Amino acid sequence: MSRLNTSLKYRFNCFYIRSRFYSKLKQCNSTHCQILIITGLLVVFINEVLLYQWARLNWPNIEEIAKKSSVEKLLLVADPQLIGEKDEGILGFITRREADRYLAKTFAQANAYVKPDWIVFLGDIFDEGLSASDDEFKRYFERFNLIFDYKNHEQRYIIIPGDNDVGGEYYGDRQPILRERFRNYFGRIIALYHQNDIEFLKLDMDMFDSFTEGKHNTIMEQIQNRPMTANFRIILNHWPILTRTARFIKPFINELEPNIILKGDSHHFSIISHDRINMINKYLAKESLSQSIFSLDLNQKNFVYEISVPTCSYRMGVQRIGYVVLLLDSESKTAHLTILSTPKRYIALYVYLIYGILGIIFIILTSLFSRRNLIRLVMFSRLI
Repeated sequence: MSRLNTSLKYRFNCFYIRSRFYSKLKQCNSTHCQILIITGLLVVFINEVLLYQWARLNWPNIEEIAKKSSVEKLLLVADPQLIGEKDEGILGFITRREADRYLAKTFAQANAYVKPDWIVFLGDIFDEGLSASDDEFKRYFERFNLIFDYKNHEQRYIIIPGDNDVGGEYYGDRQPILRERFRNYFGRIIALYHQNDIEFLKLDMDMFDSFTEGKHNTIMEQIQNRPMTANFRIILNHWPILTRTARFIKPFINELEPNIILKGDSHHFSIISHDRINMINKYLAKESLSQSIFSLDLNQKNFVYEISVPTCSYRMGVQRIGYVVLLLDSESKTAHLTILSTPKRYIALYVYLIYGILGIIFIILTSLFSRRNLIRLVMFSRLI
């Protein structure tokens, strides 16, 4: 009888200890989960809210210039290169969604900040435009429309193609059918728009085009009956103009008479001043500006300025990304510009990765620690 009582007492003690332990273990696991969840929410808040707001707070104040009635506001967007459906592999759905969300968020911020009269896209709209089928291109366009709120109003949005859209980076990679497809979605590729004191001349001059041949007649048809009456004539071209040969630059400048050339392609920011008399180029800025708002005096007809707009996509792998604001004052005939830098998204993605790795390590360690406690308690109960 005494042995039976001892056995029952032993079993009761074991059951009691184990039940108490499992209760404590659940509480411990619940605490660990709470720590992980709270930390995760903090990481998300920093990455998805604070970093964007911090970048926004560092944008220069343009209100004093922008509020003048003589000022036209331009928001310049270059090389968004929406990710395609072929090159990203099995993670393509995630990477496309992530990059699209970043572009949509930063563009909405910039658009609300500037409230532009014009939104100008300087080429390389898509990353896989050359290899896209018609159905894929249509889906890419629908994504573009969702990200940038494009309503196909050419008097507000002006969009030019880049080499990733229609070819032109390599000799012989351009096909007329690609240009025609781009035109069907985004309007004429070579065109002149005139509103208020600004003339925009859309071009499609790749690195292999000659100005005196090929597209020369098409370009001149756009301007021959429209003399230079506006204060500003701005040429939009994805590829650079002023770094080409003098044989190309001289007739180009003399016949088209631009004040400013806007380009994309390089993914980097720069301003080049071209002396028409001495045929000399000079860099006024590279990657950044010497002052928050940089001004160009366009009263000097001997100088033409080429502005290279940085990419707005973090996927291009450059350090500084964002948008450029161009304020054109017809009263003083001055161009003011500034850069709206956007967050370095890869930092946030690395933080997510580190958090995920540390979270897994934390779960494993706490789990191992709990098992050791269980073994010790079971061994201790057997000694009672």
